[in-house]
Amino acid sequence: MEVISYLRAAQERTQSCGEAAIAALQLVRLYDAAAARPNGTFLELGTDRGQATKMILAACEKNGGNLVSVDIRDCSTAAVSCRWTFVQADSTDRKTILNKAPILQDGIDLVYVDSLHTPEHVLNEVYTWFSLVRKGGTICFDDIDPNPYMRGRRKDNPKIEIANRRIFYVVRSVFYDNLDQLQMTVDFGSTGLAMLRKTSEIGSELRPFNHLPAERNSTFLAKLSVRLRERYYAHKGDGSDFLTA
Repeated sequence: MEVISYLRAAQERTQSCGEAAIAALQLVRLYDAAAARPNGTFLELGTDRGQATKMILAACEKNGGNLVSVDIRDCSTAAVSCRWTFVQADSTDRKTILNKAPILQDGIDLVYVDSLHTPEHVLNEVYTWFSLVRKGGTICFDDIDPNPYMRGRRKDNPKIEIANRRIFYVVRSVFYDNLDQLQMTVDFGSTGLAMLRKTSEIGSELRPFNHLPAERNSTFLAKLSVRLRERYYAHKGDGSDFLTA
């Protein structure tokens, strides 16, 4: 709990401004999402050094609950807790993970996605685990903000910029295809954190993935499209040629 208190104090000292405060806010948001589900079951996809692991475990220690962490590498020393189970496996290998952590079969209250940073893998993770998320549960996505990594920014890194942009595209696509069973909040600034709250019952499935419509960047074509549409509706049904009117 000392870590949570420190993060909240750091955020308050900076009045929620600056990258350090935003990074602290993201961890606090993760903790709060887990703490809001007393005696919950939590799934972490991607463990690494265990920063997020410790945040979720802090919520488990306070309100009860259990965390299952999955990583393709051996991260079994990232944390120590009787409420923690580590599974070394591919995060989309549902059968292996459920065999080693059968508690997940009864339902998941929070999924934290921070493993292989490719849009294909993130999409597979969402579709693999969505049906087991309980109503009111949350799917959290780290590393969705490309802006801090753009050219000339402090974290200038083209590889991470592109990866984060593509991952956020996947998250937005899933959200807009499933508005009837998802709510979304997003924090930008540090690495970015997107949270999808499930409003449908456990067992419900996502619709097949559809790409978002292509962005329109030409103001000339946009104005022309509006003008043609106005002419079409102005002359619809009167027999005139709306293109030459």
